[in-house]
Amino acid sequence: MSSPKRSRRQLLALVCASLALPVAWAAAPAPGPLYADPAHADLSGLWLVTGGFYFAPDRSVPKLLGEYKATYARRTEAFNKGVAIDDLTADCLPAGMPHLLTVPYPFELMQTPGRVTFLYEYDSVVRRVATDGSVAKPDPDKVSYHGDSYGHWEGDTLVVETINVRDDTQLDFTGIPHSDALRITERWRRKDAKTLENTITLTDAKAFAEPFTTTRSYQLKPKWKISEYVCEENNRNARDEQGRTSGGAPTK
Repeated sequence: MSSPKRSRRQLLALVCASLALPVAWAAAPAPGPLYADPAHADLSGLWLVTGGFYFAPDRSVPKLLGEYKATYARRTEAFNKGVAIDDLTADCLPAGMPHLLTVPYPFELMQTPGRVTFLYEYDSVVRRVATDGSVAKPDPDKVSYHGDSYGHWEGDTLVVETINVRDDTQLDFTGIPHSDALRITERWRRKDAKTLENTITLTDAKAFAEPFTTTRSYQLKPKWKISEYVCEENNRNARDEQGRTSGGAPTK
């Protein structure tokens, strides 16, 4: 006697069983965002700084102390003459923090549970900021261009603290100096659908008479992409053995 006819569902169940596959009759739910952190405000996207490339949009600077004030005066004089002094980026070295926050190149902000990742086009920098306390506090004896960052959430605001930044970096392209005591506090929040806002406070007991705060805004660029950045292939400000740039002006 021939076997009874089987329904398509029965046949599918048999195939799945033979392949040790789970059977799910309901349609699978649509996947969520690739980088999702549903527990917090959504700051993700590709962003570009607005308001000019001075550290503070109004061109204000911290109240500098002693040698730092003298250094900035010397750099300002050179800057006004079109001469780069003590500029690490002329040698394709990293701009460092907090200069990185104002460079005219886009960055992508990605969120995952317990971490926020910043992917910068400029110098191909990656900043990984743990927000769940999983990263031990930074070692004060190990400084770097971008320092050590760790963060937490306060409501819809991402708070990032950065320390251990090298003291030979600058706040922006005009050469505002700082010491190895610099602490950077960033408060990121989404102002509206197309605007990301970062209130930045710099505290430096050695170089600044008081904390300095400014607010930077970033515009969403959903159709942009992060491009390759190779400084050495287009370094118009490279210095020769005499410390001169390609324009022929001495840098010191």
